[in-house]
Amino acid sequence: MRAAVLRERGRFEIERAYPEPRLGAGDLKLRITLSGICGSDLHEFVAGPLLAPMPSVLGHEFCGEIVEVGTEVRGFETGDKAIGVIYPSCGRCEYCQHGDFTLCDMRAMVAQERNGSFAEYVAAPARQMFLVPRETPPEEAALIEPSSVACHAIRRSRLMLGERVVVIGAGPIGLLITALARRAGAHRVAVIEPAEVRRQLALQMGADAAFDPAGEVEGPINEMTDARGADVVFECAGVGPAFEQAQRLVRKQGRLVIVAVYENRRLELDANRVLCNELDIIASFWANDIDFRNAVALVASRKLDVRPLISRRFKLDEIQRAFELLAADRGQFGKLLVECS
Repeated sequence: MRAAVLRERGRFEIERAYPEPRLGAGDLKLRITLSGICGSDLHEFVAGPLLAPMPSVLGHEFCGEIVEVGTEVRGFETGDKAIGVIYPSCGRCEYCQHGDFTLCDMRAMVAQERNGSFAEYVAAPARQMFLVPRETPPEEAALIEPSSVACHAIRRSRLMLGERVVVIGAGPIGLLITALARRAGAHRVAVIEPAEVRRQLALQMGADAAFDPAGEVEGPINEMTDARGADVVFECAGVGPAFEQAQRLVRKQGRLVIVAVYENRRLELDANRVLCNELDIIASFWANDIDFRNAVALVASRKLDVRPLISRRFKLDEIQRAFELLAADRGQFGKLLVECS
């Protein structure tokens, strides 16, 4: 099969005879239709290896068609459309038993045994896969995985009706969080984003206001929050200045939710501000089975309309170009999709 292998930082190689994944008894084999480029994939391309080994086949935001079903699998059939998590969890630990398979200690250890979705085929544990209505367009289904990440961040934030929200960074995850915060009943939602294209997308996705961090930000947000600060700040930018700004914008006893992956892992934490203002700092890394199921329902029904986020599609052979475009100016794009088969 064909697969895009990240050989080294900044360089993909298309292998046309990459080994097809082996199907385990509890697995599904899927033909990948489309795979989205995640911010974490871009981090690996620009500054890796960070969370993934190298060389490796990246990609995890996908829509696929089931072409083979393991002998122990029930509830899935060939021809079904499915999304989910490729890399297997152990299925036995405390986290797996609660549906938090992305937190399984064993998952990272076996990541090298499975190729990601920038390939024609993947094999994935059926217990981590979720059916998508067949009528859902594949380009929308490919955004269910990032939508599940946004669902998880909203759930982790404990967002309540009437609260005031700030989202820092209007990449695809920040934009999806913006839309879901509005849907969850936030009273006001402000977005901070340097790129004009993404600020306009933020307004389209439900933000009340979108600010350029190079201009005046804290004054208008202070006014928007009645001088209290935001109840919840989602940090989706993944850069030090954004993390520092998030600490200033959140109100006393508010919640700062870290959603981004940081290329520079050393951040400035104002410990006394956190202590004296009794701030909650919450990490939201991925998603669990509840979030995936919620995301499937929201995207398939278009109660979460992901179509405005889709910017361009590329062939698998063009993946190097797609990543170079994002690395050069990611602010000009929403979500880029790769056609894998």
